[in-house]
Amino acid sequence: MKLKHIIFSTLLLLTPQSQALDVTEFESLPIQDGGRVKPFDTFAKENVQLITGTQKYEGKNATELVMAWLFFPDQWLNQKFIQIKHLQLKKDLDMPETQSYLSPQDVIKNTKLPNIFTELMHLQKEKKKLDNYYTAVNRLNNQLQSYQEIIAGRNIRLVPQALSPDWLPISDIKGELQQAFNNIANNYYAAIAKKDDTLFVNAVKEFAQATKLQAPQSYPQYSEIKMELIYNKYHPFRIAYIFYLLAIAAFTYSLSSTKKAPWYFALALCFAGTLVHIFGFALRCWIAGRPPVSNMYESVIWVALGCIVIGVIFELIYKRKYIGLAASAMATLCLIIGDAAPAVLDQSIRPLEPVLRSNYWLTIHVLTITLSYAAFALATGIGNIALSYYVRGVETQNKEKINALSLYVYRSIQVGVLLLTAGTILGGVWADYSWGRFWGWDPKETWALIADLFYLAVLHGRFSGWLKAFGTIAASVVAFSGVIMAWYGVNFVLGVGLHSYGFGGGGVGYVGSVLAVQLLYVAIAGYQHRKVLKKAKT
Repeated sequence: MKLKHIIFSTLLLLTPQSQALDVTEFESLPIQDGGRVKPFDTFAKENVQLITGTQKYEGKNATELVMAWLFFPDQWLNQKFIQIKHLQLKKDLDMPETQSYLSPQDVIKNTKLPNIFTELMHLQKEKKKLDNYYTAVNRLNNQLQSYQEIIAGRNIRLVPQALSPDWLPISDIKGELQQAFNNIANNYYAAIAKKDDTLFVNAVKEFAQATKLQAPQSYPQYSEIKMELIYNKYHPFRIAYIFYLLAIAAFTYSLSSTKKAPWYFALALCFAGTLVHIFGFALRCWIAGRPPVSNMYESVIWVALGCIVIGVIFELIYKRKYIGLAASAMATLCLIIGDAAPAVLDQSIRPLEPVLRSNYWLTIHVLTITLSYAAFALATGIGNIALSYYVRGVETQNKEKINALSLYVYRSIQVGVLLLTAGTILGGVWADYSWGRFWGWDPKETWALIADLFYLAVLHGRFSGWLKAFGTIAASVVAFSGVIMAWYGVNFVLGVGLHSYGFGGGGVGYVGSVLAVQLLYVAIAGYQHRKVLKKAKT
């Protein structure tokens, strides 16, 4: 088999590859991975994203790339495709700072990696929180393991078993099934060399039929696989934020227009984006068999949906354009972050952690909490629009607009506090059900309470008259840092507590920088406002 791979790899390099191979049938093959059965397309995208940092490489889509690794590993031995970004780790591995990829051969020959991996294993054994350096080392270790498992066929579980829930990897299949898979490998090269993929497609179909016969009751329906392929292909959340981006432009134009048409057009774009957004959620729920709120990525896209829905409702009530603009901007920001940071926000669909396997409590508690974040995000968006009048020094000429924006911020916070308070109480009920106690000052619980108290203080200050328009606006924007800490900081910075299913790593520098810029923006607005007040007194 090794000799055949070498011969095929040599011939493949000499063969013109102007025509793309039809791998749709291979993409549709069910594979057991990550605790569930999914299309091979999903498996390939997740692993290629991990290993290379993108879902395509040198013109090959994820499935083509995984097949190339599997069938012709020798061809890839010296190709640099294993992504590494951490500067200190590059330095320790004697890599140039401008180089971002290693080849498998680079890894094999590097004499420093074994010691670095040994230290990583020691930290993991001691259950210590990994810093940014060892998070990067852990990622590299996962990349190597994933690639090695693919070329060995050990994690490509394509064959269900009648007497076991575990599917067989192709490394363990024998007899007719092995021959059927070998036919795929043989026809894979022939399809590229001859530019005719008919035999390859037929070989994949024959293998799929043979595997299905092993355990028909464990084999998924084609409709299940098809739905996930549609989700993978059309990226509904990406389409949604394109609509929201257009809505931002339409709302911005409508602010300077006396006609109603731009406003109606902006609302129509919001509705279109919301429908696509909901469609994406429905697909993800159908695929996962649960509400999509089990990790940070899913909460981000849910907050985006909540923000646009609450914002459009307020926009229809008040008809002032600013609310729709803020809602579109915050929803776009959330979806772009979710789409652009797969290394930080895991987009894969995974089975629920045991503590989350009560869909009733998951739906009631987690959706309520994160929906409150959406209301607070809307308040922050409106608040930043209002602060722009102070920063530009045009506060005096726009007092009516600022007062209106202050009211919208107040209304958004009211909705958020109601939801966060209810969600926190319901979380206590769930904690009693899951952990046997209502409240235990877990970091997640504590920061949810702190965020709630921040906004309650803003509401109280506004209601009592202690906070005027600027105070309400500025305080609401600053208070969102409490939400960021409860939402992101506990999971990605502290990384301790019973809510370990939500933990992750990465992005600390970016989030810290955004918060610093936001606070600076508030400070500049406050300075400008103070100058106006001083001038009014003289």
